[in-house]
Amino acid sequence: MKQVRFGVVGLGNIGGTHCRNIRSAGSKDFRLSAVCSNDPRQAADAGREYDVPHFSDAQAMFDSGQADAVIIATPHYWHVPLAIRAARAGLHILCEKPLSATVGPARAMIAHCRRHRVALGAMLQHRTRGIMIKMKQLADRGAIGEIFRVVMICSNWFRTQAYYDSGAWRGTWDGEGGGVLINQAPHHLDLFQWIGGMPHRVMGLLDTRTHRIEVEDTANFLCDYGRGKTGYLYATAAELPGGEQFALYGDKGILLADGGKLRLGKLPFSIRRFTRESDYRGAGQIQADISWRDVPTPPDRGGHIEIIRNFAAHILRGSPMYATGRDGLNELELSNAMYLAGFTGQAVDLPIDADKMERLMDQLVRIRSSGKGGNIRAEANKDLKKLLRNDE
Repeated sequence: MKQVRFGVVGLGNIGGTHCRNIRSAGSKDFRLSAVCSNDPRQAADAGREYDVPHFSDAQAMFDSGQADAVIIATPHYWHVPLAIRAARAGLHILCEKPLSATVGPARAMIAHCRRHRVALGAMLQHRTRGIMIKMKQLADRGAIGEIFRVVMICSNWFRTQAYYDSGAWRGTWDGEGGGVLINQAPHHLDLFQWIGGMPHRVMGLLDTRTHRIEVEDTANFLCDYGRGKTGYLYATAAELPGGEQFALYGDKGILLADGGKLRLGKLPFSIRRFTRESDYRGAGQIQADISWRDVPTPPDRGGHIEIIRNFAAHILRGSPMYATGRDGLNELELSNAMYLAGFTGQAVDLPIDADKMERLMDQLVRIRSSGKGGNIRAEANKDLKKLLRNDE
């Protein structure tokens, strides 16, 4: 293969963005070769606009021979059934976040891609941000020593009620599968675990603060990593002015990403060593002379199109992916654990029990759904069960 032919399934806001980005990139490594929407008119319009074959049935596109890889940009519940169909057709898969609304189907997606020997990537483009790349490099190199606290505030996901009203599936349990944790904050959940590590246990609170929606617009969570390491995450789509702050506190200093700038604070000693060896016996606050400096960060690498460019390079030359299917599963494990903790009021261990999450989702759909979501979950799950039965 000298060039990866991408088919895009789902031509809504983000699917259309991917089509435009691929066409504008003008890369020798990849091109747009097919589009698909379950709305025949939308599919035909996109086909004419991009001068590529169009389909209103995804399976027909997968079987057409018009694509080597697919970008799945449909509502969340359809990600897994479509990915499994694509994998069985021998197509590589780049899936929009989240991989699924719940971890059970996502695990099945990963297993199928492995079995059929096709690549699975996750559209987690915040990993291409220069500030986050540098923060991870410093953390991994031990710039602040052993990390014992991870704090993330992501209140920069504000959405109006008009946003939720713009699509019937938005803000619903049976159509979208969740709120800020499943739609907006997956990018930050990914950064939280990519740089700070995966916790072992989660506790927290969920709330719908300002929107008229079925799902949460605000989340507060405490994470336990074991050995005294803790984490805190706050995410909301209901706060102005919004902001983003990510901090790592370590044995030898602090890494702080705030307002688009990265700062490194270095202590003159190891806290652990000072605690054990200091002969200071007073009860007053010790003033540690921490030295702060601004850390230069590389430019951002391109967002969505960089993930697509990198995925094509992985297929063609084996380049490491920015975000694999496994990475996508990690952020989904976090969001699902937070739902279980928030709705049960109990601490939740990771990896989570997939059956418990499905039972919770059944309950949320049954009790809280207004029907606005169009029962997408039931239709997608029916198709998934049929696929899995045929695979036995």
